[in-house]
Amino acid sequence: MTSSLSQLRDEFDRWADEGRGEKMQEGHHAVTEIIIGRMGLARDSRVLDLGCGTGWATRLLAARVPGGLAVGLDVSEQMIRRAREHGADPPNANFRVLRSERFPFQDGVFTHCLSIESLYYHPDIAATLGEVHRVLAPGGAAYLMVNFCKENPYTHRWAELIKVPVHLLGGGEYCAMARQAGFARCRHEMVPDPAPIPEPYDPVHYESREAMRASFAIGALLVTAER
Repeated sequence: MTSSLSQLRDEFDRWADEGRGEKMQEGHHAVTEIIIGRMGLARDSRVLDLGCGTGWATRLLAARVPGGLAVGLDVSEQMIRRAREHGADPPNANFRVLRSERFPFQDGVFTHCLSIESLYYHPDIAATLGEVHRVLAPGGAAYLMVNFCKENPYTHRWAELIKVPVHLLGGGEYCAMARQAGFARCRHEMVPDPAPIPEPYDPVHYESREAMRASFAIGALLVTAER
């Protein structure tokens, strides 16, 4: 069973209304900083933040590319509204709503794509990767991070907590789809999360502090696909 874009929009609009978009920064900031540091961004890079939520990672990217552009794209209109109303958006950051499977951009406009904890929600991941490939310029690269993956068994229980269908895949499966989408090269690795275990720990997503600590040690799956 797969979700539709309208299902995702409704769910993430609800998350936005509950203030959960802002909490994503707390949970993913440390790993995201590591990944951004590996992207090889230049001052004039043009970066797509796919599944940007309230835009916290888009703002991090914009600061790294002062002569370029950072564009946040999200299916949730409420998330994008909150991103636009943040009040501290750099002048080279902007936000768009994803209204169909086709991204609202011309071919080859971005040098990089970042996606944090978004890809496994997409109804048709192969189609999404095809669109990422289309909007990247030749030589561009996508950095796709997910915590919910086969490599990290401590996250598998999240499928019971999320109210829309999600895809539990491994790095090899993501890379196979990336190659089918036209990417020339793809690799995957686990990036341990250096963030301290919060106090109190998250009792919803993890059964115990020990499980949360073990999950952080395994880390997030990073798929890097090069055009």
